[in-house]
Amino acid sequence: MVPFSLDIRSLSVMLTGVGVMLSITITLIWLTRKTYPGFGAWAAGTAAWTVGFLLISLRGMIPPLFTIVLANVFLIAAAALYLEGTHRFRGAPGRRIGSLLVPLVAYALLVAYFTYVDNDTGVRIILLSLSLALFYGVCAWELLANTPSGQRFSYLFTGSLFGLHALFLFVRAIATALDPGPHDLYVPSMMQAATFLVSVFFGVAWNLGFVMLNSERLEIDLKSAQVELRRLATTDYLTNIANNRCFFDQGEREIQRARRYGHPLSLLMFDIDQFKKINDTYGHAAGDRVLVSITSRCKKLLRDIDVFGRVGGDEFAVLLPETDLAGGKATAERLRTAVAEQAIEAGGEVRRMTISIGVSQLAAEDRRVEEMLTRADDAMYEVKRRGGNAVTVLWSRPADPAVPPA
Repeated sequence: MVPFSLDIRSLSVMLTGVGVMLSITITLIWLTRKTYPGFGAWAAGTAAWTVGFLLISLRGMIPPLFTIVLANVFLIAAAALYLEGTHRFRGAPGRRIGSLLVPLVAYALLVAYFTYVDNDTGVRIILLSLSLALFYGVCAWELLANTPSGQRFSYLFTGSLFGLHALFLFVRAIATALDPGPHDLYVPSMMQAATFLVSVFFGVAWNLGFVMLNSERLEIDLKSAQVELRRLATTDYLTNIANNRCFFDQGEREIQRARRYGHPLSLLMFDIDQFKKINDTYGHAAGDRVLVSITSRCKKLLRDIDVFGRVGGDEFAVLLPETDLAGGKATAERLRTAVAEQAIEAGGEVRRMTISIGVSQLAAEDRRVEEMLTRADDAMYEVKRRGGNAVTVLWSRPADPAVPPA
């Protein structure tokens, strides 16, 4: 049968070579690319995994202290580092790598006993297989439990690899326990050949999984950063509504839509009465709290399709699609009343602020949103000349969608 003809030492040398390439690759990724917590532990685990199989490949050439005791310790250390890396990658607080020394020393002493005192290869195989199966099984659980929605494939892929390898190692331990032996690492057998071949496969595959996990998280973070950049570019930093540029960009689109479908479009402009006095008396921090409080109150009364923006220091504008001048005035009155009834803390005092609102409608001659805004601004300042806390409508001939502007 073919499996029995495979040379075990050749397989161990091949495994070592694969491990060296994997170690170099994943370490370079860790050193030269953006990686997340845990990736460094994975790289260290692959290096330890490689050293372990290198020492195994030297069995019979150098003392058993290196090829048996230390080889087993390095393989256990690799599994522990894989688990620690997975633990950190999932966001859990990392443990000190030094905390691994005590269990590794205990394991080394146990292996040394079954090497120098009671030389039993079968027991060593069972100890190593069950220990690795435990570590890999916990790695699988860490990755397969509560997988993030945006990274399910990479988590399932890598977790399944650890789970399958853990299952194989458990079966190997059972098979070794049931086989009376004797056991010799370099005596050709189906189980020995399968162990080395499976190690090559999983060693390559889960390092690919580590890179996939890191890359997918990086992609998610980049997309989140792009969304945040778009938000910052279109949102007022203080009030979290549309900034000046965003308001005018959306205003142009709303005008085009209103003309295309023959729908009405109204605009409100308002500012806060006596706002300069708040800033001068209590400072800009108090003024900022007033701005945030008023915009938050107004936003709750507006529809999702309305465009609410900050166009100046304490000047705000609202575009009301599908709304004629009468509807715009009704909305303005709701906003004015809501603000006047709201208690706002400023400078350690509870105050009631008011706003002055001007209303305009898309007219036949309007080419841009600035023209609507100018009429609403004129109406607003008419209110302020009368004392504020009121709504004024500046009437104009509504736009006729059938007649384009001159």
